Amino acid sequence: MFSKKDITVLIATKDRIEEIQRAIQSSLDQSIKANIVVLDDSSEINIREQLEDKFKDQPIKWLRSNKPSGVAGARNKLVEASEGSVMVFLDDDAYFANKDSLEKILIKFSSDKEIAGMALKITLREDSDGLQIPFSKLKRILTKNIQNIESDVSYFIGAGHVLLRETFIKVGGYDTDLFYGLEELDISSEIIKENKKIIYYPEVEIIHEPKKSVVDKKSKLKDEAYYSIRNRIWVSFKHLPLIYLIVHLTIWCSFYFIKSVINFKLLKFFFALSEGFSKLKTKNRNPFNLKALKYLKKNNGRLWY
Repeated sequence: MFSKKDITVLIATKDRIEEIQRAIQSSLDQSIKANIVVLDDSSEINIREQLEDKFKDQPIKWLRSNKPSGVAGARNKLVEASEGSVMVFLDDDAYFANKDSLEKILIKFSSDKEIAGMALKITLREDSDGLQIPFSKLKRILTKNIQNIESDVSYFIGAGHVLLRETFIKVGGYDTDLFYGLEELDISSEIIKENKKIIYYPEVEIIHEPKKSVVDKKSKLKDEAYYSIRNRIWVSFKHLPLIYLIVHLTIWCSFYFIKSVINFKLLKFFFALSEGFSKLKTKNRNPFNLKALKYLKKNNGRLWY
């Protein structure tokens, strides 16, 4: 049974003053008082200096990294600097829709000791509203009202998710080599290998108003597209049995190649492909066993593509 002292909110930010204020405030407005840890991941301005007076006397721990950590590295730093068994990760451009969110998370984790990860209902607000939930487009079409049905799933969306510290530590945390992209799929795979489950819990809603990625800079070769291609190779190699690996990479590499041709980014495609395959020897390959595969097949796991 978890109590309110067991929950903590972890938020990494970079150069987003207005967004991080909103994320922090939505965490402070919760029905239970939780500790909050904020990491300024090498912003051009000092986030703490800008906001410390505004949030004076609140249970906030401020951290700063002088060099970019990437999504995976930043989340690991937040975990290292925090306490609490139930870790709620919130993107800086996201916020809680309701004030009882943390309370509901605690109750749910207390009800089932097999839960090690939790995907939340993420409402996307851009030019048009949408959903970021761990189901394929086909599954959404075939299952009416799926966004409001609690179920076991095979991964979560990073904008708002919950992880159990014990399992997080056991699997080694986020893979910092990934830096940006597919880090959630990677650690979800590790959690499933530990015979723990990830649930989709629509009782807790996150509003996500995404901003342009801080790594997506066209002047650099290593942009969002680069990390998507390279990390797809690494994550697939780490977790997929051989037959799935071959089909999976064939489909995805073909997709990325066509996309690169359309966007005139063939150089980036081949650079990412080279980086991905040339460094496979540094990756620990530990494919899903039969029990993990059974879980994935039952819960919409992405095996073939």
